[in-house]
Amino acid sequence: MLFNSIQFLIFLPAVVLIYFSLPKQIHRSWFLLLASLFFYSCWSLPYTALLLISILTNYCAAKTIQKTQKEAVRKQALIISIVVNLGILFFFKYYDFFRYGVLDALRLPTGIDLGFLLPIGISFYTFQSLSCTVDVYRGDFDGDYSLLDYALYISFFPQLVAGPIMRAADLTPQFSQQVDVEYRRMMSGVLLIIWGLIKKVLIADAVSNFVNTIYAQPGQFSGQALLMGTYAFALQIYMDFSAYTDIARGTGRLLGIELMENFKDPYLARNLRDFWRRWHISLSTWLRDYLYIPLGGNRKGTFRTYANLLTTMLLGGLWHGAAWTFVIWGGLHGLYLVFERLLGFDRIGGKERSGLMNLIAIAGTFHLVCITWIFFRAETFGQALAVVNGIFRWREGQSVSWVPALLMLGLVIFQAVRQALLDRQINLQQRLIDYPVLARWSTYISLVLLIVAISGSASPDFIYFQF
Repeated sequence: MLFNSIQFLIFLPAVVLIYFSLPKQIHRSWFLLLASLFFYSCWSLPYTALLLISILTNYCAAKTIQKTQKEAVRKQALIISIVVNLGILFFFKYYDFFRYGVLDALRLPTGIDLGFLLPIGISFYTFQSLSCTVDVYRGDFDGDYSLLDYALYISFFPQLVAGPIMRAADLTPQFSQQVDVEYRRMMSGVLLIIWGLIKKVLIADAVSNFVNTIYAQPGQFSGQALLMGTYAFALQIYMDFSAYTDIARGTGRLLGIELMENFKDPYLARNLRDFWRRWHISLSTWLRDYLYIPLGGNRKGTFRTYANLLTTMLLGGLWHGAAWTFVIWGGLHGLYLVFERLLGFDRIGGKERSGLMNLIAIAGTFHLVCITWIFFRAETFGQALAVVNGIFRWREGQSVSWVPALLMLGLVIFQAVRQALLDRQINLQQRLIDYPVLARWSTYISLVLLIVAISGSASPDFIYFQF
């Protein structure tokens, strides 16, 4: 059930209406759990059972850790949770990659072909499950939560498929709070959903065909066309993924649940460290707190810091997909971060710097990110090299218009203006909510109908659904 489908536009109002018609929060929570499981079962009923197995296993492990004082038992429960979670993830997501990408390369027997499809959202709910168990073990989360609360924490339908990856301490308590219908909060949620649909259908989907054409046969296109295709993909993936987050946050807000912000104008970043503070924030903070810092962070000396950065980003790349292209994408980001620290570039930018220096830093960071996007988008390593080679040699070939570059420039200008407005504490969303009711709702309905009409039945999935 896609967010930009007729089915979801029927499903969501029905869920909100029934949810607030139920008198007690316990009844609402049970209904929300059933609605979330139904939402996931629309993708795959058998894999809904896998989701339930993950919920029960991790809940039992977390409760065992929470209730016992014996360190040996606590560690054993933690290890079981980690092994089960990573084992399921490896089995369904990385088994074929290990067979063909590793064993075959080493000329070892590759075993049997199991032919399983990747369960949608497995990477997200696995990381969310692990974070809860680890937080309970560390003592960072010790709430009196029930199996119902935990099941909702893992399966809450707005963020189940593609995040944001929430912490149990932030999300679980919200399911126990009795929330009433509040006009301004719900209108804020509606606006977030509409804004997300606009970004997905009218922008991300609109440039997807252009990107697909360029990357399908990169050898036919000129360096200029390949550069435009890369700019277009940078626009597409940001609009596509941030659109999902906006719709998820807006949907949660309709139900009185606040989900974390996942993007903060990433293409205005002044260095790669700044980029990862703005891009996919829930994943970058997860990698920092549950991988980089446990590895030693920057506490074990310079060489160890660099090794930890590379390891974290390589595994972060592999998390995105079972392919060497994603490993290279993560590795490039790791190398960027290492060289930034080595050369002091991680301190470039800021209000104390000149406008020209900040502009150069933003442009440089953006193009470094675009180079890595080539490996993220390419289906094979050879395809990625063809794109890189064509751009840097400025190869002759079929040309295209400069529209993608203009769209990217427009996006950056829009982000800069929006950030400037926010710095002056001008809340555009709240001002829109205060517009006359007839004008406001006429705009809402017109936008939704336009988006649905354009989207139709051929609208592509959100990019991050594949992860």
